[in-house]
Amino acid sequence: MSVLQKKNAGEKHLDRGGLLKRRVLRDDVAEYLVSAILRGDLAPGDKVVESKLAKELSISQGAVREAIRDLAAQGFLETEAYKGTRIRTLTKDQLDDYYDVRTEIESTAVQWSIIKHQSKYIDIEYLKYCVDNMSRCVQENNPRCMREYDMSFHLTIVQGAYSESLLRAWNSLGNYYWTYIAIYYDNLASFLPEQIEKHQAMYEAIASSDVDSYRKCARGHYFDTEILYQK
Repeated sequence: MSVLQKKNAGEKHLDRGGLLKRRVLRDDVAEYLVSAILRGDLAPGDKVVESKLAKELSISQGAVREAIRDLAAQGFLETEAYKGTRIRTLTKDQLDDYYDVRTEIESTAVQWSIIKHQSKYIDIEYLKYCVDNMSRCVQENNPRCMREYDMSFHLTIVQGAYSESLLRAWNSLGNYYWTYIAIYYDNLASFLPEQIEKHQAMYEAIASSDVDSYRKCARGHYFDTEILYQK
């Protein structure tokens, strides 16, 4: 039995909503790959070979294939016929487009959460928890930790709209690839304290039920792609 199989055996976990979920081997494979990406062991354009990874982890190619399919859906990987699977790369135009669409989805989520549901489903305390921990991670010079809380912050915002369709649309954007991009481009490190301030402003807008202020904060909180692609 491999290390991943031992970890997976009978393992269950609770999500924040309290629903019991069973972890499967494909989740562990995906986590292994994402960790390699975030450590920089895998860079944009690098190949991911199914058979090689299965041998490395001492598991079936089926589990690896499922994990690759999941990560491709999340935006981490891209697969082309006859060319195989690679770590995804994004152009500046693609990233700008992603920013625009994500801003609209999250702004709509805040509007529905506050106006349609009177903030019934938005976890304000958890948003504050995420911002506080983002700040701690920056102080500890841990950008990966910061980005994980960053994505949890935004996921919580979308969940607050209480809409399966909106959440599905947000998930389809491959948001966790942004975590990788932000960490991979190390010239962004000096901008992280400013990111904390912007997330604090978004939190305050939601806490005060100010939809317009949130929209303005959201549109201005992304990194300038001109700076991002200087590397």
